[in-house]
Amino acid sequence: MPIHDLGYREWDVPPEALGWRWLVIGKTGIRNAWKNRWLSRVLFFLLAPAAMVGLAIFFFEQANQQPELRVAFARFLKGYPGTQEIAADVIIDPNTARHDVWAWLLFSFFRYPQAVGMVMVVGLIAPRLIAQDVRSRAFLLYFSRPLTPLEYVLGKAMTIWFYLVLITTVPALLLYVVGIALSPGISVVMDTYDLPIRIILASFVLIIPTTSLALCFSSLTHKSRYAGYMWFTTWILGWVLFTFMFGMTAFQNGGRQLSFDNSWSLTSLYHTLANVQQWVFGLQPSFSKVVPSLGLLIAITVLSWSILMRRVTAPLRQ
Repeated sequence: MPIHDLGYREWDVPPEALGWRWLVIGKTGIRNAWKNRWLSRVLFFLLAPAAMVGLAIFFFEQANQQPELRVAFARFLKGYPGTQEIAADVIIDPNTARHDVWAWLLFSFFRYPQAVGMVMVVGLIAPRLIAQDVRSRAFLLYFSRPLTPLEYVLGKAMTIWFYLVLITTVPALLLYVVGIALSPGISVVMDTYDLPIRIILASFVLIIPTTSLALCFSSLTHKSRYAGYMWFTTWILGWVLFTFMFGMTAFQNGGRQLSFDNSWSLTSLYHTLANVQQWVFGLQPSFSKVVPSLGLLIAITVLSWSILMRRVTAPLRQ
């Protein structure tokens, strides 16, 4: 007996409340992303800087016991911008300076190696997450099931979140545990108890805006390479523009050294993230200086999320 009227049909049962269906999409994305050999290589090299930060924490704790090493560690700190006060405190009373030293080391871990690595990791994962579904018409399969657009987007975002947490939050928390283990006494916990919370907040600052922007780019095209171009161009052009304007401002001020948290940092998403993370780690006490950067990150997140949801729900409105 022949079977007639085959094909996709509209799901006429209201979807259930947000559950765990997005985890299935996320786990599938994580497995598919791991098949990229370049991703595994990048992750391996991004875990190496954690060892360098661990050595710096060990060196500081040894300097806490030996005055001659204390001077050497203070000289090491002075080689970086904005650390003169911390270096002076290390020489005077390293126990008082411990919180600021650890916070600065963790902030440097987030800002320099992991922020650059984040751009590479997301650039390898995110462009194909939605663009490939648009090209292959996989929306027909996803939304023929009781799956909401929000669950679909959360599943795609989980793929990026997993790898970003793997290169930022997890090694930073392990560094904190190692620092506690290398410390001379339990009093160190009282001095640095807030750092795990700051690590998690700094991870949110890094992960949420970048994930939203990357998925937004992926939803705007059906060719993943175009989404990759948009992603890398945003970071490279922002960096170049900030460097140029920062250099011009320094030249107009007679070569005087300027702070990296000036108004030109809003031209670069990399420096905008760094400004907010600096405040999260307690290294920038003035919240008013962070408000523009924080506002820009919120605006990018909201705008990217709005465009993303509109693009994802477009097939359902046809």
